[in-house]
Formats: sequence, C-alpha cells, structure tokens
Amino acid sequence: MIADANRSISPRFSPWLGAALVAAVYALVATWRLDLPGVYMDEVNPDYLVVKLLNPDHAPIVGWVLQGNYLLGDRVPWLVQLYHGSQTFWLGLPFFALFGTTVEGLRLTHAMLGAGVLGALYYMLLRVPLAPWQAALACAALALDPSFSYAFRTQSYITLAADAWLLLAVACLLPSAHAGARRLFWSGAWTGTAVVGYFVHAFFVPALAVGAWWATRGDEPRLARRERAAWLAGCVVGASPYVVGYALLAHKTGGASPAWSFIVGQQASLHAFDSPLGVVARLAYAWQMIVGVVSNAWHHAMMFGAWTEVPGTTAKLALVVGVPGVLLVIAALRRRATLACALLAALPLSFTAVALGFGGRLGGHHFVTLLPLFYAALAVGLAQIVPIVPASPAARRALVAAPLALLAALNVNAQVSEGRALVATRGVGLMSDAINRFAGDINAQPHTRWYMFPDWGLALPIAFLTRGSVGIMPGEDTAQARSLLCAGKDVAVALIDGDRAARSDDWTRRLGWDAPDVVHYAQADGRVVFDVLGYRGRADRPGCAITVPDDSMAAGNARGD
Repeated sequence: MIADANRSISPRFSPWLGAALVAAVYALVATWRLDLPGVYMDEVNPDYLVVKLLNPDHAPIVGWVLQGNYLLGDRVPWLVQLYHGSQTFWLGLPFFALFGTTVEGLRLTHAMLGAGVLGALYYMLLRVPLAPWQAALACAALALDPSFSYAFRTQSYITLAADAWLLLAVACLLPSAHAGARRLFWSGAWTGTAVVGYFVHAFFVPALAVGAWWATRGDEPRLARRERAAWLAGCVVGASPYVVGYALLAHKTGGASPAWSFIVGQQASLHAFDSPLGVVARLAYAWQMIVGVVSNAWHHAMMFGAWTEVPGTTAKLALVVGVPGVLLVIAALRRRATLACALLAALPLSFTAVALGFGGRLGGHHFVTLLPLFYAALAVGLAQIVPIVPASPAARRALVAAPLALLAALNVNAQVSEGRALVATRGVGLMSDAINRFAGDINAQPHTRWYMFPDWGLALPIAFLTRGSVGIMPGEDTAQARSLLCAGKDVAVALIDGDRAARSDDWTRRLGWDAPDVVHYAQADGRVVFDVLGYRGRADRPGCAITVPDDSMAAGNARGD
C-alpha cells in the first residue's frame, strides 16, 4: 500500500544517494569542534579499556569489569556489568586503533556508532517501504538533532548505540523483508543483541514479541508456530553473552550460590526498584525524561549544569510525539494502519510502561533510546497517510516533506544555539575541557608519576587520554602512595570534592610528606573543577622503609576483580 503510493509520487532518487546525503549531514554535525565538551567519565566506560590492547606496555590502570569477565590476562572484557556487555569496546577498537585514544579519536569513534544507528534507521525505513527521499529526509533530520549528536559526546552513547540492533530487529519483522523463519530468527537475534548492548532495550521486548506474533498471524498454524519459535530462539542466541558472562561470574565466585548472592547484593546497592514515587509521579517523571530527550535539556544539563530546552521544543514535541499518534488514529479509522506504524507506536509505550517500574531511577540517557523511534514513527505515519489525500503528486510529496523539513530546520537552529553555548563555556564541571588539559599536561611530561584518584570522575578519562601510559590508583591508599614516594616515584593526587585545601593538608599529614605543588584546573569562567597535588618522591627521605613494593602492587589494586 505505502510502496505503491511511493512509486507513484516519488521522484527519481537512488537509495545510495539518500545514504550519502545522510552521511554528509551527520559528518558536518559530528565533526564540529571535536574537542568540546570535556571527556566525561562515563563517556569512556568501557571504551577506555581499549588502551590495554592498544598499548601492550601500559602502566597499571583501573579495570572496572564484572568479576570473572576480564579474560586473557585482564585485556579482554566480556560482561562489563551485570546489565550490559562490551559491545562499544569491540566496535570501537578498530577505530581507536585508527584515530587514536585522544579527544578527537574518541569523538570520531563514537560518531561511527551514531552513523550505525542512522544506517540501521535508513535501512528499516526502506523496508517499510518508504521512498528513499523520505527515508533520507527523516534520517537527516535525526542526524541534525542535538539530542542525537550530543548523545555521542556524553554517557548516552552506550545506550543509544544499541538502537542500531533494535532498528534491525524491527526491520526483520516487516513484510517487505525476507519471509519465513529465518526472518523471525534474525529479528529475535538483533533483539537479544540490543539487550546485551544495554539492559533498557529489554523494555522493548514486549512490543517486539507482539510484533513477531502479528507478523505471522496469517500463516498456516504449524508454520506460524515454527516462525515464532525461531524468533524466541534468536532472542536466546542474541542474549547468550549474558549467559556466558554470568557463568564466568559463577566460576570466579565459586559456584551458582555465591554468584547469586553477589547479584542480589549488587541489585540491592543500586536500589533500582526503591523509588518512593506514586503512579502519577512516575508518569510525570517519565514524561519529563521524554521532554528532556526531545528538547536536549538532559544533555544540556550535563554539559552546562542547567536544565534548558532548545528553541522550538514545543513544536518538536508536537511533531515527534503528537503527530505520529494522530496519524496512527486516522490510519486505524480508515483501516490503513500498517504493522510498521503500529509497531513504531507500540515500542515507546512498551518502554515507558516497563520504565515506570523503576520510578525515578532511570535518566534521560536511558530514555534517549526512544529518539530514533519517534522520527521513524513520524516518517512512516506521514507516508501511509499520503495515499488517502486527494491532491496532486507534488502536493502529496510536500505533505510528507514539510513536517520533516520543519523538524530539520528546528534542529539546525537548536544546533546553533547549543554550539554557541558550548564555545562560550567549553562545558562545566566534569564535562569541562579542564579534563582534556589535565590529560594534555600529563602527556607532555615524562611518564614517571603515579596518579591517585580518590574521587569519582577522572580515572577513566585519564587512562584513556594517556593511552594507559601512567600508573593509576583508585581510592585513598595512602600507605601505597607513601611506598611509591619512598621508592623515589612521584605521586599526584587529584581532588574534586569538598574543601580541597583542607583535604590537601590532610593528605600531606597522612603521607607524612613535604607539602605538594598544587595545580588548579578551572573551567572557562575561572571556577576550579579540581586540584592536582604533586608530591615528589625521595628514596633517601628519613622514615622511608628500606624495601619498597614494585609496580605490581598498584597493578593488583587496579584490577577489576
């Protein structure tokens, strides 16, 4: 139905041309000022672990990986946490080898992950099938969205990257894809792969399961059962890294019972389901997160410390959340609703329904997974309404193009607004470029210092940006730091939180050492983000032990196990 209409009203437009145009648009957005904002800690987790493979002679650095899941001499991660695997590590590894573990290399590599999502969306829209120009316009509008582009400059990259698998799972359910059990198997496999990418993609599984059932409802009963079983089998195969990872955990902890105790303890510490919010408050919070994603207020708050919506947010919300719903109702009333349209509407509802169980424990970096689905729902909804509009082919094309073009224009304006703020401030706090300058200073010095990070926020970016060339110690092990000083090694302590001057005095007292050199790292407005205390090692200092531990002592302290 949509395909016939598209053939009748679409101008000549090659799918490859559409892909090239989307790639060009995203390249312009993704490569703008690669150095901004600063490299946030969760922006490189778990990707910072690539330095252990790319730099075989790396110094001891922290390795935060699930027990038993760091393989081949603590170089190869499997499950990084109980709730996500190491996909971005493996997908990024060849690009980090090519681009380097610099700020620019990180941004280019993560842009490749964004390109993967856009490519999967484009493929899925062509399978609906939309005309190539329609699919390209929808994908270009998404590429211009600051909430999409800045997702790959913040911690949202790991959640949004797995949308590529989700979109492929949807594509395999559509009637225009290859028919039969193989199609259903791959839909299930991509579904499981998305869940391994990050656990929140499991929130889409109810809608995908209904979609798998709906896609096979017209088949002969025996064939339908086989196809549905194939979808479930695909889910198992796709999600199998979790099974392997939990088995590795059980092997490490000494059996299934200790592993289960560990899992229960971890979940209890996260307080995932302990939100005190009532039903109405949970709905309000979910809507706030959706608004934060569409308006880019979530990423803006991370980069600039203030919840600020981009210009035109009301129009954007109407276009990507309101209009698709209206179009679906019209199509249903006219009995023209397609599986693609219904599924794209059901997926956000499925996600939100499951997310309500977490109350206020989820954030915008989880809800950002909805963003490509909103754009897809708008494009598909517009395309399926076109055939019932009594107008000329040119007018029908305009009916589809105008809302998508308006969305793209709003996003261009939003990009300009966010870009100006970013250039002016260079980010704030732990997303300021103070972290980049700190890493640059380390790289410019002889790699003889050890670095201690008692506060959360610096260890992983520094490990990544220095290519693992300096020893890194998490925590506040003053005995270990003193041992290194007594071995003649310099030690630097980075302080972020609290009264840094008082903490500096306390560190000096506990180390029993000379007063340190202090370097202040500030953001653009002059506010100090963190201090780095530099202690000079002296093997001949009175009070130092004759024997001192070697570097392997710190290496053991840094291991994820």
